Amino acid sequence: MSKPRIRVAAGDRHGITARPASQASAPRSAYTGADLGNQALAGWMPGLQSSDAEWLRDRPVTIGRIRDMERNDGWVAAGIDRQVDMLVGGSLRLNAKPDAEALGISRPEAHALGRQFQASFMAWGSDPIFRCDAERQLNFTGLAALAAREFVGIGESLSVLRWRPRIGWNSRTAVHMVDPDRLSNPNGMPDSETLRGGVEKDEDGAPIAYHIRRGHPADVFGLTVDPFSWDRIERWDRVVPGWDRPKVLHVYDKRRPGQSRGISRFVAGILKSRMLSRYSENEVKAAAVNASIVGTIYTEMGAEYAAARLGDDSGTDWSGFNSQRADFYRDRKVLDDARFLTLFPSDKAEFNTQPRQTAGYPAFQTAFLQAFAASLGISYEQLSMDWSRTNYSSARAALNEVWRGIMRLRSVLIAQFAQPIYAAWLEDAIDLGVVELPDGAPDFYDAPAAYLRADWIGPGRGFIDPVKEAQASTLRRDGRISTLAREAAEQGEDWEDILDQQARENEEMQRLGIADPETDVGIVARSDMPDDRADS
Repeated sequence: MSKPRIRVAAGDRHGITARPASQASAPRSAYTGADLGNQALAGWMPGLQSSDAEWLRDRPVTIGRIRDMERNDGWVAAGIDRQVDMLVGGSLRLNAKPDAEALGISRPEAHALGRQFQASFMAWGSDPIFRCDAERQLNFTGLAALAAREFVGIGESLSVLRWRPRIGWNSRTAVHMVDPDRLSNPNGMPDSETLRGGVEKDEDGAPIAYHIRRGHPADVFGLTVDPFSWDRIERWDRVVPGWDRPKVLHVYDKRRPGQSRGISRFVAGILKSRMLSRYSENEVKAAAVNASIVGTIYTEMGAEYAAARLGDDSGTDWSGFNSQRADFYRDRKVLDDARFLTLFPSDKAEFNTQPRQTAGYPAFQTAFLQAFAASLGISYEQLSMDWSRTNYSSARAALNEVWRGIMRLRSVLIAQFAQPIYAAWLEDAIDLGVVELPDGAPDFYDAPAAYLRADWIGPGRGFIDPVKEAQASTLRRDGRISTLAREAAEQGEDWEDILDQQARENEEMQRLGIADPETDVGIVARSDMPDDRADS
């Protein structure tokens, strides 16, 4: 047998192993991921495009599919609900912290100013007649939840801050939520360097205006005033030199430079989610059909015998024969509540006792939902509500990972939605005299960042094991590695509200002559400490 010919490369003279000529013709690369000769990667040549070129053309079809999944796929709807619950939940509260040093005022003055900001903003945001909403339907938390739902579901949220001065109102600022589908190029204009997906940009790529259609593209035939007209709304209102009042709030997670529109995290899972939905539907249908087939009736009469019995040797009158059998069973009602069945002569009944085998379906569904939940940044247990195989350690580890992702997404929502609204409201409140600045404090336009410094308290992280986690919270504060403010905020509470309430409770207990008992948390925490620590 002849030996394969060896092609010697230039580097082979220096001791590099030679390879057969059949392998030498295949293109090689220093990185396996770029190897054009690798059989596993053959034919995989995705184009290298900008973020807008990849997304804007395919956005309408993709978003339509995601909205359909949200309406009709329970797992997708559950995934969105879980993330919205963690991002906003039932409360998103302002914790104003004006910067005392930057404002040139004392810390007590800054604290009192922050409390004044909080109280006035809460009065505006929780107004029972919804003056913070241009559509007069939602309070501030409801607006934030709607923005979070759009942000999580289709990848972006759009809103406009309207100026609505009315007699007797102590604010002229209102939030108008806008369907992101209305953000588009006027009259179907193609994307250009300065106009992409309805977003107009300057020479640096910064958004300067948004082109919003007056009606949804699908709202025709009288469903909207004018679906074929667009409004150009500038992103900022130039109030004074050095300060731009927020006007259009476009919330999305910018994952690539130059990205103009938000991309949903559901995009990567659309195909698999659709396949699972259809697979689940077919399994349920098959099981239902299998359960509905009680049994089968067989006949022992052959064609010739049936023809002879019917007196026709030339051929079988199947029409008359089947009509006779149908009349017989219709009159007899074989599948009724009768205890005994009377069948047509020569027929016999056989009942279905073989259930459809679906043993592999739960395992398949679990594996898919685990991957689907990971792509959304939540845990399998949260998505499926199946906690049967979860212990404390695994649940805590999952919660820690999920919470990091939620805090990052919440920071996007706060920076692009909540904080700009607060900025516009505070400017308006100071101008109207709703809040008063301390003597010697600078003008709002001279130090906006110092006045707008704040934290936002969302829904609590929750407890998996209340006793263990309360102990850990106590130890963190005792060890000076945490504060009451941080621990309270993690559970969705304001530490000042807690202390104020405790002071009122202590005062009322003293008035009634009730002793303040030691809390169970403190007793348990100290009972687990070493003796020398407990006695100290």
